[in-house]
Amino acid sequence: MERVQSGIVFSNDIFRIMQGQNALGFDYNKNGLIIPNERQIEVMRNDFKKDVNRIFNGDVTIFSEEEMDGFLYDSLADSWEFPIVSLDQIYFKGEMDSTFLDCTRLDGTNEVISRKNPNETASVDNQIKEIAEKTKAKGKDEVILVDDVVFSGNVLKMIIKKLKQAGIEVSGIRASISTDESYRYFNQVLRKGLKCGCILGEEVIDQVCERDFYFGIAQSGIATRNSEGRIIKSPYFKPFGNPVKRASIPKKYEEFFSNGCLMRSMYLWKCIEDNCGRKIYMDEMPETNVNTNTNDRVLYTLRRGVIYYEKDTDRDYGECR
Repeated sequence: MERVQSGIVFSNDIFRIMQGQNALGFDYNKNGLIIPNERQIEVMRNDFKKDVNRIFNGDVTIFSEEEMDGFLYDSLADSWEFPIVSLDQIYFKGEMDSTFLDCTRLDGTNEVISRKNPNETASVDNQIKEIAEKTKAKGKDEVILVDDVVFSGNVLKMIIKKLKQAGIEVSGIRASISTDESYRYFNQVLRKGLKCGCILGEEVIDQVCERDFYFGIAQSGIATRNSEGRIIKSPYFKPFGNPVKRASIPKKYEEFFSNGCLMRSMYLWKCIEDNCGRKIYMDEMPETNVNTNTNDRVLYTLRRGVIYYEKDTDRDYGECR
């Protein structure tokens, strides 16, 4: 088992997500949004790496999609005899006897909601009911939960409680990454415990998914309720979200970091526009974002948020080709 002792940890996922491996089932290409190629993705990732290494003095760990896969499947080696309930569709491929549970936490609450149907209050409970009925119909009453990262473990605790109320015990949890604290807790309270491929030590500042730093990526950011009571998404950078609160970015780097996220997002959507040969508008996004207008062009929305333009060549990505 791998271990990270300190610093900040990120996990790559946007290429997979754009190819349709996400909780919304949103395939960008099939929805007329031709995604960047691997070289263009690498350009953005290298720029992000430069920024975070500057901010955190090089104490940065970034796991690739393939590493996250390996961590997860190593942890699953002893679990295939159980029905599996997965909260992840990026790294877990849905093999064997598995069911996907579409849920995420609503900001500032203990409520879990569906990503596909965030404004349907009964969606998660209905999914739990169906999973329980399916499990019992096979003569079983135990499942294994699968997730990409176990940080506080609060969402998993809520799901365990809901499944128990439906007559299903969670025997264990399998994940790519877990914090030391959650690892100890779940190994005390679950019969089959928590297994993962990487443990984050107590001095690790945070673990954040790559998707949270790009605009218009399915599953990006935190779900929040707007003034009209609707659920919308907030990526982890200004002017759409708070990188200090959400990603443990030091306050003095808040604008620098947000500007980098905006510039990388602009490059991403310029590449998509060039690939499609047309302008892309906000109503084509997989989810609704805060501080946006559905009739606006995506690049216009991003340009409005740019705090300052970097003049040095470190922020010069070149053409999208």
